[in-house]
Amino acid sequence: MKKLTFAICGALLGLASAAAAAEMDRSTPEAEGVSSKAIDAWIDACERELDAMHGFVIVRHGKTIAEGWWSPFSADRTHMLYSHSKSFTSTAAGFLADEGKLDLDEPVASIFPDKLPPNPSVKLLSLRVRDLLTMNTGMPYTDPQRKDPAGEWVKLFLANEVKDNPGTVYRYDSCATYMVAAIVEKKTGRKLMDYLGEKLFRPIGIEKAWTTTSPQGIACGGWGMNMTTRELARFGQFYLQQGRWGGRQLLSKKWVNLATSYQTSTMRSGDGDWNQGYGFQFWRCRHNCYRADGAFGQYTVVMPEQDAVVSLHAGLGPMDKELDLVWKYLLPAMKAEALLTDPAAEKALADRCAKLKLRTSRVLHPDFNMPAPSDVLGKTYALTGGNRFKFDSVRLEAKAGGWEAVFTRPNGPEIRFPFGAEDWCEGESYFEPYSYEALGGLLGNQPLAGSGAWKDHVFSARVYAHNTTFRFDFMFDFKTDGKLVLDVNLFGMNGGRWKLDGQIK
Repeated sequence: MKKLTFAICGALLGLASAAAAAEMDRSTPEAEGVSSKAIDAWIDACERELDAMHGFVIVRHGKTIAEGWWSPFSADRTHMLYSHSKSFTSTAAGFLADEGKLDLDEPVASIFPDKLPPNPSVKLLSLRVRDLLTMNTGMPYTDPQRKDPAGEWVKLFLANEVKDNPGTVYRYDSCATYMVAAIVEKKTGRKLMDYLGEKLFRPIGIEKAWTTTSPQGIACGGWGMNMTTRELARFGQFYLQQGRWGGRQLLSKKWVNLATSYQTSTMRSGDGDWNQGYGFQFWRCRHNCYRADGAFGQYTVVMPEQDAVVSLHAGLGPMDKELDLVWKYLLPAMKAEALLTDPAAEKALADRCAKLKLRTSRVLHPDFNMPAPSDVLGKTYALTGGNRFKFDSVRLEAKAGGWEAVFTRPNGPEIRFPFGAEDWCEGESYFEPYSYEALGGLLGNQPLAGSGAWKDHVFSARVYAHNTTFRFDFMFDFKTDGKLVLDVNLFGMNGGRWKLDGQIK
């Protein structure tokens, strides 16, 4: 897997931290006009109605008033962003426009004349940078990384038929954002993350950002970025301050207003958060808010009227409930004036945020509390049945404090899943060997955390790839005749459910 990172020397990091201090100091909820009990009620609702939240940061009046991560997720880990990446790519375009090096109405064909198909259509020649940013390309869903994963994505994108006049029809397309990333890299002569490192990341204190790339080494743009939840909150605060940080105007207010305002209809029905319009790679929300938005619940919600930012990492299916809970619990709790101090509530909230934990297998299955049967541990079972990872055998082994499942594959190293008996057990394993990100891939070495529980000869287990949105659920049903029925459910992009049959070797 290709990763693009940026180096930060100690002196620059110190300067960035000093400049960022005023924006991201810590404060109590009550001091910034928010009830600690209201935040606590929101956490209750998240744990009751969502599975599963990974982490959050709430900022009010430029101060961090609450944050927490559900173990095994943690503050220091970067997390897959999916389409939340788009808002960062748009920001890079904004810096380029501020420098006078990018014209929104510039034809894309004039930027990549050597990548055009023979006899390009009039509609293709009229496609502008602006149309990429607003998802108004006139093309059907392009997706070159699926049509030809190892191909040249810019050329493949431009080879698509432009059916509608560019600028007239909204169609969400992550590869339109890839084209924006390619434009930034061509016009700057630099990698997207290096350019953002200079213009955005270092000045506002983002230190851990990295991205996957295409086969040509261009940042994926529309997906592939990874950052911590705190770093997302800094990004949201930067936009809330209309491009200012540390007393400096880094990005023009003009661009911030263009990027976050209504530019096009999303052509959806109803009055929900996905029908409020789209800007330059930002979504409009209800309540005059806007957001960066990534699959499975990666959000940075900017609330200008409340002077607040809420950043969220999650691993959810339907994402609308996550926003609904913000509007139901957090939005009305934000008052114009500071509240009376409430030391007991503040301490209770802080203590709770420090101890958040996702439900382990023992909690999910309270009747699964028996010791592991010794007659199946250490035995290898040959597997039959199709599955994404081509597992062909498995064995369960006892480990200190829990167990480990060892899966073999015809080609490639073993995949080892750790399971704690009472808590999350950490491990790491190697998954897919792509040199670029096939969208929704589990690339290379992935840190894992799992838990498991037994009921007679049935073993239930859950594992998180906890830099990502992916979750594995296993149900091992060991039979007395040496057979195994194994149910594997992978939650995440291009996930699936597989029922495998096993026979002891």
